[in-house]
Amino acid sequence: MKQVFYLRPIVSGAMKKNIQMKKLSALYTLVVLAALSVFLYTSCKKIIHSNAPTPNNVRLHSYTATTQINSATPFPVSDTINDNYTFTYDLSNRLTQILYTSTDLLVPNNQRSETITFNYTNDSIVKTIMTLPLNTFYHATFEIDTFLVNAQGLITNTYEPGHTTTYQYYGQLLDRKSETYYHNAPIGTSSVTTTTSISEERTYNSDNGDFLNYSFNGVLTANFPSTMTVSPYAMRDYWTFPTLPGTTLYGAIAHPDLNDGYYVYTQHGGLSSYTDQLSGYSEWPITLFAVDTANDTAYCSYPGNNIYGNETYTFYTTMANRVGDYLQLMSFTQWGNNIYRNNHLVKSISNSGYTTTINYNIDAYSKITQMTVKIVDSVANTRTTVYNLQYETDN
Repeated sequence: MKQVFYLRPIVSGAMKKNIQMKKLSALYTLVVLAALSVFLYTSCKKIIHSNAPTPNNVRLHSYTATTQINSATPFPVSDTINDNYTFTYDLSNRLTQILYTSTDLLVPNNQRSETITFNYTNDSIVKTIMTLPLNTFYHATFEIDTFLVNAQGLITNTYEPGHTTTYQYYGQLLDRKSETYYHNAPIGTSSVTTTTSISEERTYNSDNGDFLNYSFNGVLTANFPSTMTVSPYAMRDYWTFPTLPGTTLYGAIAHPDLNDGYYVYTQHGGLSSYTDQLSGYSEWPITLFAVDTANDTAYCSYPGNNIYGNETYTFYTTMANRVGDYLQLMSFTQWGNNIYRNNHLVKSISNSGYTTTINYNIDAYSKITQMTVKIVDSVANTRTTVYNLQYETDN
């Protein structure tokens, strides 16, 4: 059998001390590196880098919105409005109820307290808004809306009283939005209800998973009831602005066919079909009247809210999208569904009418706890809203 000899080095006291010092130094270095790696790891887990920053079992419980309005045009206004929203969900984590209260004096008194419910059937969502009638403690149905969703859970169609909208997507992002406003009423002496409508369409452009802008070609398309007379005598229509107090049109002389509440923007005669278009439109509320040779009149109003030739968006490109994003919160409150699935938190929205800037406060658990939204219009009126968000777990 071979014998194996292990040579033990001779180590002096000084060498022992030096080796011990080196061991301690190496141990200290390892500890520092370990601590640094933990710090860097947890830093990399911060919300600004995560694609799913808010834990899956966390959902929005409620939020308050405090709005300060400072306006000089057309009327001096300084006011504070408080709105409150509380959310309830079903076992599938779908929104089923919103309790809403407001101190906004411009809202009818019976609509300052609402119970909003969402019911789900196959690809449909039915939203019911119940308001608190005057002199009673029981809510009454005020409005019923219906939404259709696709296989991805995105809303494709909304049906509201006097208003329908169609949404098209490129992947997860909104690509096209088409809106139609309509008015149903009998024409002339007929008892048959007919429809007059005004439609428009806007297109969204995106880059790297976020909106760049939307564009609107300024064209409104009107469709009139086929019960009106266009042959042998052509029909005429009037695109009008309401002459509201405080506007440049107030007191303007209306066309003889109309009353004094409307100012004629343009008139189209010689209409031999049941459709017409207005080009170069942007922003203002407009009402369309169509009159045939029998003086039968059809009309429809278009609100003109938030539609401009171009609207641009910027995003916080180091902050992943999450519950509490401004666009997402507005969508969720209105439809119980998020149609704005950008990669990042929206930072600003700009058009020819106003500029919106958004700032977020985010806690250590990746949740948006507060959001400040400041809107400044083209004449320097401001509207600043502070949103305070509260969350709950779904288990």
